[in-house]
Amino acid sequence: MTRHDTDLTRPETRHRTTENSNGAAAADGPLAGIRRTETVADRADFDALDAELPEDWEAKPDLVQFGPEPLAETITFERTAAGPKLILKPTDPSDPGGEIEFYERGGPRASRRRTRSVDALSEALRVAVNRIHQLDR
Repeated sequence: MTRHDTDLTRPETRHRTTENSNGAAAADGPLAGIRRTETVADRADFDALDAELPEDWEAKPDLVQFGPEPLAETITFERTAAGPKLILKPTDPSDPGGEIEFYERGGPRASRRRTRSVDALSEALRVAVNRIHQLDR
């Protein structure tokens, strides 16, 4: 199994208030209290991930629905040609750096199945890269 010491996450960002088209914080109107929420895509360093993946694989943010749950932002790893797919989904969407659930799908007609859970996003990204190298053999 390949293991690299590259950090695959970005520094944690804080919740930010929405901004108007001038870049100033929106103070009035119906969206005045809306705040941007950090997601797993904000925390993942996709350039670092792509550098560690085999040439025919890519990592990208995706919105996925899991049963009756609302849409969830995930990190999806897939081959550019049809094939296996790995999906990383935060257990708690308000904690994108926390516990991550792994789902795998063997091919375009296969159902995804939960295969494991990992304590932190940084560890989950490393496990995903290692799993992809196993699948690519």
